[in-house]
Amino acid sequence: MSSGDFFSGMMDDALEQAMTSYAAELHGKAASVVDPETGKHVPVFVRRVGKQGWTIHTSGSPAFARALEQRLGLNKGEVHGMNEPANRERLVYLAHASEDKPIVKPLAEGLMRRGIEVWYDNWEIGYGDSLRRKMEEGLGGCTHFVVLLTETSIQKPWVNEEIDAGLMRSVEGSAKFIGLRRDLPLSSVSPFLKTRLTPEFQPGDEGLDALAAEIFGVSRKPPLGEKPRYVQSHEAGSTWSSSARVVAEYFVRNSEHAQSMDPQADYATIQQATGLPMPDVRIGVLDLVGAGLLEKQDYMGGESHIWPKADLFAMFDADFMEWNPESDARDLAVHLLNLDSDQADSSEVGSALGWEPRRFNSAAAYLVAARVVEPIEHMGGDAYWPCGFLIGDELLRFVRSL
Repeated sequence: MSSGDFFSGMMDDALEQAMTSYAAELHGKAASVVDPETGKHVPVFVRRVGKQGWTIHTSGSPAFARALEQRLGLNKGEVHGMNEPANRERLVYLAHASEDKPIVKPLAEGLMRRGIEVWYDNWEIGYGDSLRRKMEEGLGGCTHFVVLLTETSIQKPWVNEEIDAGLMRSVEGSAKFIGLRRDLPLSSVSPFLKTRLTPEFQPGDEGLDALAAEIFGVSRKPPLGEKPRYVQSHEAGSTWSSSARVVAEYFVRNSEHAQSMDPQADYATIQQATGLPMPDVRIGVLDLVGAGLLEKQDYMGGESHIWPKADLFAMFDADFMEWNPESDARDLAVHLLNLDSDQADSSEVGSALGWEPRRFNSAAAYLVAARVVEPIEHMGGDAYWPCGFLIGDELLRFVRSL
């Protein structure tokens, strides 16, 4: 080993120790905060992302997440809730010039057939209604602002006012802006619109399918009349993208023991098993790597090796298996406390609870990730992970808060 490699290794070891120490300090501060809505301590998960990054999740209330941010000196939104409501139902506000209605009406009807609500003025504004008030209501509730950009519409002051309102909602993060150009070169739109999504729109099923896929956030076009299977199955009740949930389901259902590195896959294997388009496989993996739940090794030639961390099963087993790691973790914690010991053997505890390793390990990963107990690990082929627990006052505090 060269002297350069030796000192580089020493630097890596020092960085690893510093990051581990920082994580323990961060978690210690977070664990001391109680949820202002319940007055109880709530599990907090501090997960490593890359060499120097962290992501923080909690199952507590939104008020608890904001309190954590204040205690830890973080910006608003840096603590993520695990039980936040899913995204609102998609609602498209459709802006256009009245002269373009022969294109716009079939567009609105096509999106409705694809399961997407549309605010279209002919359907929403009745006799005696205030035009401005109705439009403000539509803009206020939309998740996607879609404007048909034509030679006619870009000259209309009213349409430009709507575009300004849509851009403002996009900047605020409350709606996504999509400009559809029809027989209009990109050079004809304003400089600001050139920085936004403004694809050429082709009337007909192909163009509508592409637009619907963009609104749903997937690349594969949905079948006519209904959302794709993976959009319907992986949307309600989750803050995760559809792609991330499908990728997570693959690892959950194909893991033998819910341990790190179990199973291992590449992009092609995941795509073949799930039916996701390759761009969505890659995005789903990226989301889960960014959350600290998957790890990925890239090789020359574009090949990638992907595997789960144990935390992934603690996070997603409840969605795809017959048990809930969070509630199992509470039962496991009570059992460990009742042992009245400073350590416990996992296989003995699993047998006492009647849990196979696959179920036990995800509950154990929950307690370890929340730093309620410390794992005892050894090299070997034991199906239970970890092989045992070190038990301290953190377990007492957790159980007292149940």
